Amino acid sequence: MYAENLKKIRSLLGFSVNELADAIEIPARTLGGYERNERTPSIELATQLCKKLGVNANWFVTGEGEIFNPAEYEQVKDDLTQRMDKMEAALKSAGILKD
Repeated sequence: MYAENLKKIRSLLGFSVNELADAIEIPARTLGGYERNERTPSIELATQLCKKLGVNANWFVTGEGEIFNPAEYEQVKDDLTQRMDKMEAALKSAGILKD
């Protein structure tokens, strides 16, 4: 269930594995292991998802209820959009991304 829920969150946010891993401050390799169901997520991961992405902890653990906490989702979405814009600008500035 955790693997499917992580993939669903990532898909809904439109993130790659690397982007979601950066957003919740874990290694991409670790997140990939969770998504492939090779590892069981720790309570720390659930906490990171809830705090940083506004994910409903009950949904993450049980699959029941709303995926995102509505009160927190808009702020989280704005914060993530700003973070991704900054990352894109830095990559363009370094010549890694082209317009």
